[in-house]
Amino acid sequence: MTFKIVTRRDVWLGSAAITLLSIAVPLIIVALAMYPLPLQFKIIPFFIAGGIPLFIAMPISLFCLNMLKTMNLTVDAVNNLVRYDALTNVLCRSHFYQVWRESRRGQGFLAIVDADHFKSINDTYGHDVGDEALRHIANAMTQTMGSHGMIGRLGGEEFCIFMPDVARAQAELLMAQLGTWLRNKPFRMGDIERTVTVSIGLTEDSSAEPLGSVIRRADQCLYAAKQNGRDRCVSEIQLESLKKAA
Repeated sequence: MTFKIVTRRDVWLGSAAITLLSIAVPLIIVALAMYPLPLQFKIIPFFIAGGIPLFIAMPISLFCLNMLKTMNLTVDAVNNLVRYDALTNVLCRSHFYQVWRESRRGQGFLAIVDADHFKSINDTYGHDVGDEALRHIANAMTQTMGSHGMIGRLGGEEFCIFMPDVARAQAELLMAQLGTWLRNKPFRMGDIERTVTVSIGLTEDSSAEPLGSVIRRADQCLYAAKQNGRDRCVSEIQLESLKKAA
């Protein structure tokens, strides 16, 4: 277990530990060195051995640990900027791909989620409302997925969900629940209330297949969902049925 300095309390606890240690060590050394002498000869050396570290170690350790705290908080902030999308707080594109690549094992599913008629929201209400719609979609995915998947923003109004170790039936159920969540819960901003729906392309993932190939298959399913009325999820099995019907 590592002790990371990130709060003022951490600074004071760390400084207290360092100060106590810097006092205890010279006191023990003086006590051992002067053990045979009477007590009256030990008082002044004890005072010096304990007093000097007290007045030196405390301010120096406070200064150094405050600097360390600032560095740790800065590193965490930079990591968050690199890993998470600032608007929606889901994984950014590059970090999503990294996590997806590292998490591939056995059976899994990938979904591409795209907001329906998103341009009309921006054109009608402005980009602030559009940003709120994206946050609403990201929240819907977070609430629906729970611990079953990881969510990333690919760019614009397009998101991606990777579901490792999930069976097809469960993946399809989760996507259906996401669509229902959005249809039943419009987002609000000021006096504006608007329902936003999504189209979803769902495909099976294989660790032996390049990421780009899986993305292309999911994109084909997404395109079919858009072409067949939007506000729906199309999987590869459904895509084959649509092709045969056409």
